[in-house]
Amino acid sequence: MKAVGAVLGVAACLAVFFTPINVLAAEDNGIQVQEVKVGLVEQSLVVLLIVGDRFVPIHVDATVAVSIHSVLSGSPTTRPLSHDLMRLILLELGAKVTQAVITLKEKTYYADLTITLGDRAWIFDSRSSDAIALALLFKAPIIVAKGTWDSSSQAWESPRGDTS
Repeated sequence: MKAVGAVLGVAACLAVFFTPINVLAAEDNGIQVQEVKVGLVEQSLVVLLIVGDRFVPIHVDATVAVSIHSVLSGSPTTRPLSHDLMRLILLELGAKVTQAVITLKEKTYYADLTITLGDRAWIFDSRSSDAIALALLFKAPIIVAKGTWDSSSQAWESPRGDTS
Protein backbone atom coordinates (compact mmCIF):
# COMPACT_ATOMS: atom_id res chain seq x y z
CA MET A 1 0.00 0.00 0.00
CA LYS A 2 2.86 2.39 0.82
CA ALA A 3 4.38 1.65 -2.60
CA VAL A 4 1.14 2.59 -4.36
CA GLY A 5 0.99 5.87 -2.41
CA ALA A 6 4.62 6.61 -3.29
CA VAL A 7 4.02 5.89 -6.98
CA LEU A 8 0.94 8.13 -7.00
CA GLY A 9 2.89 10.88 -5.26
CA VAL A 10 5.73 10.68 -7.81
CA ALA A 11 3.19 10.61 -10.67
CA ALA A 12 1.49 13.73 -9.31
CA CYS A 13 4.84 15.53 -9.01
CA LEU A 14 5.79 14.56 -12.57
CA ALA A 15 2.41 15.71 -13.87
CA VAL A 16 2.95 19.10 -12.25
CA PHE A 17 6.56 19.30 -13.48
CA PHE A 18 5.69 18.44 -17.07
CA THR A 19 2.57 20.60 -17.28
CA PRO A 20 3.22 23.67 -19.43
CA ILE A 21 3.05 26.94 -17.55
CA ASN A 22 0.94 29.77 -18.92
CA VAL A 23 3.29 32.73 -18.81
CA LEU A 24 1.49 35.96 -18.06
CA ALA A 25 1.76 38.81 -20.47
CA ALA A 26 4.27 41.50 -19.52
CA GLU A 27 1.59 44.05 -18.73
CA ASP A 28 0.07 41.64 -16.17
CA ASN A 29 3.39 41.30 -14.33
CA GLY A 30 4.59 44.86 -14.08
CA ILE A 31 6.53 47.47 -15.97
CA GLN A 32 8.47 46.57 -19.13
CA VAL A 33 11.99 47.99 -19.14
CA GLN A 34 12.68 50.32 -22.07
CA GLU A 35 16.44 50.63 -21.73
CA VAL A 36 19.30 48.98 -19.83
CA LYS A 37 22.59 50.68 -18.99
CA VAL A 38 25.68 49.64 -17.06
CA GLY A 39 27.48 52.22 -14.99
CA LEU A 40 29.82 52.85 -12.12
CA VAL A 41 28.25 54.47 -9.06
CA GLU A 42 30.39 55.17 -6.01
CA GLN A 43 32.95 52.48 -6.96
CA SER A 44 30.20 49.89 -7.56
CA LEU A 45 29.00 48.44 -10.86
CA VAL A 46 25.29 49.04 -11.38
CA VAL A 47 22.78 47.97 -14.00
CA LEU A 48 20.06 50.55 -14.52
CA LEU A 49 16.64 49.33 -15.65
CA ILE A 50 15.11 52.43 -17.23
CA VAL A 51 11.54 53.40 -18.04
CA GLY A 52 10.99 57.01 -19.01
CA ASP A 53 12.61 59.32 -16.47
CA ARG A 54 12.85 56.64 -13.75
CA PHE A 55 15.17 53.70 -13.15
CA VAL A 56 15.81 50.77 -10.84
CA PRO A 57 19.50 50.34 -9.88
CA ILE A 58 20.82 46.81 -9.40
CA HIS A 59 24.37 46.31 -8.14
CA VAL A 60 26.18 43.54 -10.04
CA ASP A 61 29.53 41.80 -10.02
CA ALA A 62 32.19 42.56 -12.62
CA THR A 63 31.65 39.41 -14.73
CA VAL A 64 27.94 40.06 -15.19
CA ALA A 65 28.60 43.76 -15.84
CA VAL A 66 31.04 42.81 -18.63
CA SER A 67 28.54 40.33 -20.08
CA ILE A 68 25.70 42.87 -20.08
CA HIS A 69 27.92 45.64 -21.43
CA SER A 70 29.11 43.31 -24.20
CA VAL A 71 25.52 42.70 -25.34
CA LEU A 72 24.53 46.36 -25.07
CA SER A 73 27.57 47.60 -26.97
CA GLY A 74 27.48 44.87 -29.61
CA SER A 75 31.14 44.06 -28.97
CA PRO A 76 31.64 40.41 -28.02
CA THR A 77 34.23 39.42 -25.46
CA THR A 78 37.37 37.61 -26.66
CA ARG A 79 36.14 34.36 -25.09
CA PRO A 80 32.55 33.36 -24.33
CA LEU A 81 31.37 34.19 -20.82
CA SER A 82 28.95 32.03 -18.82
CA HIS A 83 25.91 33.83 -20.23
CA ASP A 84 27.18 33.30 -23.78
CA LEU A 85 27.63 29.60 -23.04
CA MET A 86 24.12 29.32 -21.60
CA ARG A 87 22.71 31.05 -24.69
CA LEU A 88 24.53 28.63 -27.00
CA ILE A 89 23.31 25.60 -25.02
CA LEU A 90 19.70 26.82 -25.02
CA LEU A 91 19.81 27.57 -28.76
CA GLU A 92 21.30 24.16 -29.53
CA LEU A 93 18.48 22.53 -27.55
CA GLY A 94 15.90 24.63 -29.40
CA ALA A 95 14.97 26.65 -26.31
CA LYS A 96 14.95 30.37 -25.72
CA VAL A 97 14.55 32.93 -22.96
CA THR A 98 11.21 34.67 -23.36
CA GLN A 99 11.18 37.05 -20.37
CA ALA A 100 12.78 37.99 -17.07
CA VAL A 101 10.65 39.34 -14.22
CA ILE A 102 12.59 41.25 -11.54
CA THR A 103 11.36 41.44 -7.94
CA LEU A 104 12.75 42.86 -4.72
CA LYS A 105 12.63 40.82 -1.51
CA GLU A 106 14.29 42.04 1.67
CA LYS A 107 16.69 44.43 -0.13
CA THR A 108 17.82 41.78 -2.65
CA TYR A 109 16.71 41.63 -6.27
CA TYR A 110 15.59 38.28 -7.66
CA ALA A 111 14.30 37.21 -11.05
CA ASP A 112 11.99 34.64 -12.55
CA LEU A 113 13.57 33.65 -15.86
CA THR A 114 11.14 32.12 -18.35
CA ILE A 115 12.56 29.64 -20.85
CA THR A 116 10.42 28.07 -23.55
CA LEU A 117 10.88 25.03 -25.70
CA GLY A 118 8.14 24.53 -28.24
CA ASP A 119 4.83 25.02 -26.45
CA ARG A 120 6.28 24.38 -22.98
CA ALA A 121 7.58 27.02 -20.60
CA TRP A 122 9.63 26.79 -17.43
CA ILE A 123 10.22 29.52 -14.89
CA PHE A 124 13.56 29.41 -13.06
CA ASP A 125 14.56 31.32 -9.94
CA SER A 126 17.61 33.38 -10.87
CA ARG A 127 19.89 36.14 -9.76
CA SER A 128 18.49 39.31 -11.29
CA SER A 129 21.78 40.11 -13.01
CA ASP A 130 21.99 36.68 -14.70
CA ALA A 131 18.37 36.94 -15.86
CA ILE A 132 19.00 40.42 -17.27
CA ALA A 133 22.09 39.22 -19.15
CA LEU A 134 20.24 36.24 -20.66
CA ALA A 135 17.15 38.28 -21.51
CA LEU A 136 19.34 40.79 -23.34
CA LEU A 137 21.12 38.01 -25.24
CA PHE A 138 17.76 36.66 -26.40
CA LYS A 139 16.23 40.11 -26.93
CA ALA A 140 13.50 39.09 -24.46
CA PRO A 141 11.50 41.56 -22.39
CA ILE A 142 12.72 42.50 -18.93
CA ILE A 143 9.83 43.22 -16.60
CA VAL A 144 10.02 44.87 -13.17
CA ALA A 145 7.20 43.65 -10.94
CA LYS A 146 4.78 46.48 -10.21
CA GLY A 147 5.37 46.45 -6.45
CA THR A 148 9.13 46.44 -6.98
CA TRP A 149 8.89 49.34 -9.45
CA ASP A 150 6.69 51.31 -7.07
CA SER A 151 9.05 50.82 -4.12
CA SER A 152 12.45 50.87 -5.85
CA SER A 153 12.35 53.07 -8.93
CA GLN A 154 14.09 56.41 -8.65
CA ALA A 155 13.94 59.63 -10.58
CA TRP A 156 17.21 60.64 -12.23
CA GLU A 157 17.48 63.60 -9.88
CA SER A 158 17.31 61.74 -6.57
CA PRO A 159 19.24 58.45 -6.18
CA ARG A 160 18.38 56.55 -2.98
CA GLY A 161 20.04 53.82 -0.85
CA ASP A 162 21.72 50.73 -2.18
CA THR A 163 20.47 47.24 -2.90
CA SER A 164 22.14 44.29 -4.52
